[in-house]
Amino acid sequence: MPIRRILLSSTLNTRDLGGYPAADGRATQFGRIIRSDAPLALTSDDRILLKQLGVTAAIDFRSDREIVSDVSAFEQAPDFDYYHCPFAIGNRDPGSKEGVPPLYAEIMTDIPVMQRIMRIIAGQRGGVLIHCAAGKDRTGVVSALLLLTAGVSVSDILSDYQVSYTYLRLKIRKGLKEHPERPSYYGRSDMEYMEKTLDHFFETYGNVTNYLQTIDLNPVEISALREKLLSRSAEDPLA
Repeated sequence: MPIRRILLSSTLNTRDLGGYPAADGRATQFGRIIRSDAPLALTSDDRILLKQLGVTAAIDFRSDREIVSDVSAFEQAPDFDYYHCPFAIGNRDPGSKEGVPPLYAEIMTDIPVMQRIMRIIAGQRGGVLIHCAAGKDRTGVVSALLLLTAGVSVSDILSDYQVSYTYLRLKIRKGLKEHPERPSYYGRSDMEYMEKTLDHFFETYGNVTNYLQTIDLNPVEISALREKLLSRSAEDPLA
């Protein structure tokens, strides 16, 4: 049976974007997009599980500096394709909780990187694991855009976003105890952050198709991206 939360040996926040009601009475399919915090190690069991789930590639959103200090396990895994697509913001601190939505909006306007990410996903033969460091901010923005592309409701997108803090909370609390100088918003994925981001998104672009055209995807590419998220295939467990 399809599973949403995926238990890998070196991550806390790995989960599938399948199973959400989407456009035209369809649903997002399992094994297409898996979002995660940075997988710094892959055991043989991890590899077997990911292969069973249909994953063939990973996209790493972290900066050059981040991947030097913490190498993604996928970079040296020959049985998976690995793509490094760093956003210009890197892992910059938003400065305040009010600064989180503007930071997310800035991620969305990083057109060269976002265009490359969407084209990689649309063109992959199998499932794609996307990750940054915590799997919350950069990965959260890309996940929201993918779910919008599939026609998933804003409520479900907000629900998916805010789960990150639940899975990361013990690590975050430990970090705050060890570093009391960190701000109270550190590590959080409060619904209001993504809700304000999406409000700004719709005010700016109107809808997701306009956005995808803004990042220069053509109609064939947009259709391929939607079908990647929504279509059934002989390999799907419930097809």
